[in-house]
Amino acid sequence: MPEKPKERRSLLETVKAPLIFSFALAFVAGFVTLIFSSGGSDNPRVEHDSAGVDNPINLALLAFGIAFIASLLIVSMLQLASRENPEELSQGAGVNRNSEELYRQQVARRREKRRSQEAEEARRAGEAPEDPPYGQRSEG
Repeated sequence: MPEKPKERRSLLETVKAPLIFSFALAFVAGFVTLIFSSGGSDNPRVEHDSAGVDNPINLALLAFGIAFIASLLIVSMLQLASRENPEELSQGAGVNRNSEELYRQQVARRREKRRSQEAEEARRAGEAPEDPPYGQRSEG
């Protein structure tokens, strides 16, 4: 979770910008389809009694829906592709992070824990540790 308090994001960082752009583009596509499918602005509108796809309003709604979905998908993907990664992703543990230092710290903690357990066991048993002190030879 982010440690920063919630900040208001700009219009370009929210979902509103792609929705507004897609709606405007879809409205233009629907309006142009309605004008062209009804015969243009010079011809009188031909009344269509059918409720099929050849009805200009149905064609306009179809063009509106297709343009809205396609433009929303494309704009959203472009917006996600251009977004910068947060700074905290480059720190800590993980596949693409600085894991070598964390691994060395874990190994050092495990070795220290093992040494302290061996020393505790040797102290309880009243024996000297099995390994000779560094720099001295073992007798035997």
